Amino acid sequence: MSTVTTAERAALFAHTSARWTVIVAATVLGYWSTWEQLLTEISRGTGGGYVLLVPPFAVLAAEGVTRRRRGELPIHDRQTDRIVGGAVLLIALAVKWLLLPRYGPNYQMMHLDVLSAWTFVIGACVLLFGLRVASRYWPVWLLLLGTSPLFYRAVLVQLGGTKFAAGFLMVLLGAIAIAVAVGRTRRRALIGFSATMLLGLALLFAVTIRYPDARVAVAQIVPSGTAALVVGGAFYLYRYRGLAPRTLPPNPVSPREATRSALFLVAPAALVLAVLPLPDQQLTPVSVGPPPSGTVTQVVPTGWYQIDSIDYDWPRRYFGSTAQLRRQMIRAVEPRTDWDRLSRPRTVAVQTLQVRRVGVFEVYPVQTSYDLGRARVSPKIRVDLGHGVQADFFTVVDDELLLTWSLMNFIWTRGDALAQRVSLLTVDNHELDAPFPQPTPNMASNGRNLLSVFLRGRASVEDSDPEYKDLDMLTELGRDLVEAQWRGI
Repeated sequence: MSTVTTAERAALFAHTSARWTVIVAATVLGYWSTWEQLLTEISRGTGGGYVLLVPPFAVLAAEGVTRRRRGELPIHDRQTDRIVGGAVLLIALAVKWLLLPRYGPNYQMMHLDVLSAWTFVIGACVLLFGLRVASRYWPVWLLLLGTSPLFYRAVLVQLGGTKFAAGFLMVLLGAIAIAVAVGRTRRRALIGFSATMLLGLALLFAVTIRYPDARVAVAQIVPSGTAALVVGGAFYLYRYRGLAPRTLPPNPVSPREATRSALFLVAPAALVLAVLPLPDQQLTPVSVGPPPSGTVTQVVPTGWYQIDSIDYDWPRRYFGSTAQLRRQMIRAVEPRTDWDRLSRPRTVAVQTLQVRRVGVFEVYPVQTSYDLGRARVSPKIRVDLGHGVQADFFTVVDDELLLTWSLMNFIWTRGDALAQRVSLLTVDNHELDAPFPQPTPNMASNGRNLLSVFLRGRASVEDSDPEYKDLDMLTELGRDLVEAQWRGI
C-alpha cells in the first residue's frame, strides 16, 4: 500500500482548490446579474432566497461522495472531456442567450438563468477534472438541476404556497443532500435523511410560530441550513474522529491541461455569459396609491354601479396566506354609442388582488392568473391614469372560449404593508349575461403555453394583429376609478 507524503497531499489540495476557485469565480462573474437579481428578490420577500442555499447543500453532498471515492481505474480520455465539457458549456450559453429572452414576462417565476448557471458548473467540472471524475458526482448534479425555480414554485403551489410549505421544501432538500453525503450504506442514508427532517421540521415549527411576520427567506434558510449543518457535522465527527485527514483522490487531468481548459474554454464562456443581459420582464410600474381603506373593495366611480361581487381563495397558494382577490362586476348607468353601437350598457369586471409584498406581482404577472393554454396575447400599451398611476393594456384572443377580451391593470401600494393589483376586464360580447373569463390559474395549460414558446418562440402565443377596441373606454374608466379611490367617494 503506497503512502502519500505531506507535500504530495498539500500539492493535491492546492491543485484542487485552484480549479474550484476558477469554477466559482467564473460562475459568479458570468452570472453576476443573476445573483444581484436574486438578492433583490430576497429583500422584497418573493421567495427566491432558497437558491442561495442550494450550493452549500451541493458542497455537503459532494464532500460525502469524495470521501467514498476509491478504486477508480486510471482510464482517461482528454479529447472526450473537451467534447462533453464544451457541449455542456454551449447548453448553458444557449439557455441564457436564446431561451431566456423568450420567457421575459415569466423570468422571475422560471429563472432559467439559475438552471444555466448550474449547467455551466457541470461543464466546467468536466473540463477541469475530467468526465470520469465528474460523473462520480451525478447525485450532486441531479440535486442542482432538480432545484429549478420553476419546479420548486410548481411544487410549492401544490403544497399550499404558505411560508411553512416553503420551509418544508428546503428541509426536504437539505435532508436529501445529507442522505447523499452520508450514504455510505442505505442504512446511514436513511438515518441521515430522517434526522435532518426531524430536526429541520422542529426548527421550522419554532421559527414560524415564534416569528410569524418574518420573511419567507428566514423559513427557507434557517431551519434547513441549521439541520443539515448539525446532522452532517455529527456524522462527520462520529465517522472520522481521531483519524488522519483524508487525502483527496488523484486527478487524472494535469494542472497544465486544466489551465488550458480554463483559459480557452471556461473563461471565454464566462465572459460571454457576463455580457448577456437579463430579459425585459415587461413589468407593470408600481405607483403610490391612496391610504389603505380597510377593505379590498374598490370605490365604484360615478356613472357606474355594482351588480355583483365574488371572492376567490386560490391566491393564497400563489401570493401568500394573507392574499385576497375580489371581483366586482360593475355596469354603466347610461349606455354610450361610442362604447356599443346598439346602445347596450357595458359591463366591466374590476378585480383587486391585495397582498403584503408588492414583489410577488413580479413573480406572477397578471397573465398567470388566467387559463391561456389556447390564447394569444397582444403587445402591451402603457396608459397614464393620473395621480402618477401607470397601467398596462392588452387584449387576449381566446380560441377555447371563442371570444376576445381586454384587460387593463395597474399596481399601487396602499400604505407600507399593502399592495394591490387592480385589473379592469371586458369581453367583446356586450350582452348583459355575457360570460367573463374566470381568474383560475391552470398549471397544465400554462405549461402548454411555456412548451409552445420553447418550441416555436413567443410569436406562437402573441396576437400579431390586435384590435384595441375597448382601450378608450377602459382608459376613461381607469382614470375615474383612480380618482374615486383618492377622493374616497
